[in-house]
Amino acid sequence: MKRDNINYLVVGTFVLIMFAMFFTLMYFVTGRTGPAEHYFVRYKNVSGLKFGTGVFYEGYRVGQIEEIVPAPASTGMEYILTLSIKREWKIPEDSIANIMSSGLISAVQIEISEGKSSKSLAPGGELEGREQLNLFAVLGDVAGEFGALSEDGVMPVLKNLNTRIDEISAEILHFQRKQLSPLVETLNQRVNEDLIGDAQALIAKLDNSAQQLEKILGSANQQQIEKFLVHIDDVALNLNELISRIEGTRTQMGETLAALKNLASANDEKVASTIRNANSAMQQALEALTTVNEHVATIMYNVEGSTRQLHEFSQSVRDNPARLIRGSEPHDAAD
Repeated sequence: MKRDNINYLVVGTFVLIMFAMFFTLMYFVTGRTGPAEHYFVRYKNVSGLKFGTGVFYEGYRVGQIEEIVPAPASTGMEYILTLSIKREWKIPEDSIANIMSSGLISAVQIEISEGKSSKSLAPGGELEGREQLNLFAVLGDVAGEFGALSEDGVMPVLKNLNTRIDEISAEILHFQRKQLSPLVETLNQRVNEDLIGDAQALIAKLDNSAQQLEKILGSANQQQIEKFLVHIDDVALNLNELISRIEGTRTQMGETLAALKNLASANDEKVASTIRNANSAMQQALEALTTVNEHVATIMYNVEGSTRQLHEFSQSVRDNPARLIRGSEPHDAAD
């Protein structure tokens, strides 16, 4: 008998412990973690909200919904929610209670956004409520607006654009048939008749010029050109000899003037006046000869340059006799 009582006592104790653990678990699951204070908030739509829905303060759970009470108002039906929040939890007066969900398939919850006011809301006070936007409803409204825009705005524009493109295509075809085709035919005719005829005439003229040039540069004319070049070489040699003679004459005149000057300086005082007169005359003659000497130098310089150019010309003509006919291209001074 004693043994049965012990068994009943053990079983009863186990059942009581299980009940205690169950109630403790339910207490923590429902969010009751200690003494709480009540706050109120109003919404026009409480979809997804119910008793036990969590209340979070900047992401931290501080309580739950205790009660939802309908309250008719002049603007329509409203719902007053009683929020159970931890005692001594400071909530600024301008805080906002938002209905939101952390994801598309997450449960709806109330998120209190912390305000900037330094004064805290007293327990039993009312928070400003802000309802959650229904994403699917908004997408449905946007889709409806896009459908209306497509029917009322885009389709008429596309129809008008299609009509205008057809008109432009018709005008282009008309222009191609009435104006472009005759223009192409006329251009083809001009090319075949005028340009080809002018090209043939130009080719004939070029052929005639080539034949005349061949006659000019024939064997008989080449012999005459060579003789002319030989005479040019003789002229250049004669010019060189003349320049050398002029240079000798200038030297002799300078020596004569120097001798006369020495003679005048050697005379005595008796013939001083005569010497002075002769010296004056000789000075004038010296100036005249100096002027002549300067011009003779210029003349010799020019004659020497001309001789060198004639020699170069004769050499280039001897190398290429055709230059007497067509000439040569001018050379740049820089080259």
